[in-house]
Amino acid sequence: MDEIIERNLIEKAKQGDVAAFETLMLSYEKHIYNICLKMLGDEQEAFDGAQEVCVKLWRQLKTFEGNSKFSTWMYRIATNQCLDLIRKRKSRLEGEVSLYQPSKDSENEWVLDEAPKHDVMSEHVDQLALKDIMEQALKEVKEEYKQILILRDVEGYSYDEIAETLEMNKGTVKSRLSRARLAMKEILMQNKEPYKSFFRQTIKKEGNI
Repeated sequence: MDEIIERNLIEKAKQGDVAAFETLMLSYEKHIYNICLKMLGDEQEAFDGAQEVCVKLWRQLKTFEGNSKFSTWMYRIATNQCLDLIRKRKSRLEGEVSLYQPSKDSENEWVLDEAPKHDVMSEHVDQLALKDIMEQALKEVKEEYKQILILRDVEGYSYDEIAETLEMNKGTVKSRLSRARLAMKEILMQNKEPYKSFFRQTIKKEGNI
C-alpha cells in the first residue's frame, strides 16, 4: 500500500472511521495470520489469534504516534498476543520446507532457506516432510528465540527493524539471533524422530557417513 494512502487511512481510523480501518486491515490481515500461524503452529489458534490482534489494533490505534512503521507496531502487538496465548496454553497444560543451511555471510551462521522447487514428485514429498520437521523444531525452540527467528529468517526483517520491534539494540539482536540459530540447529540435529531424516542428510553432506 502507498505510504501516503496508508497514513491517511490510519488518521481516519484513529478518528473512529471503521471503513478506513477495515481497508487498512485488508492489506495486513494475511500477514497477521501468517505471523500467528508461525508462532502458534495451529491453524484454528492462528485464526482466533489474528482476530484478537485486529481487535487490539483497533482499540490501541490512537496510541500509534507514527514514530515507527505501522507494520513494526502491528508486528509487536501480534507477537505479544501470540506470546500471551502460548503462556495461557502452557498454563492449561500444567493445570491439567525449508531447511537450515550455512549462511553466505558467515560459515558459523545457519539461516532458514526456502526449500527448492522440484519437478520430481518423490523429491517434492521429501521437501514437504522436511518442512514439517522444521516447523516442529520451531515449536520446540524457546519463545524468545522463536520470535527472533521468525522476524529475521522467515519474515526477512532487517536488524534495525528487529531492534525497533523488540525494543533492543542491534548488538543484542545479533547475539540473540546467533544463539537462536544454534538452538534451532541443535534441535534439528537430534538423531531421533521426527528429525532423523534431517540428521542423516546433514551428516552425509558433512562426509561423516
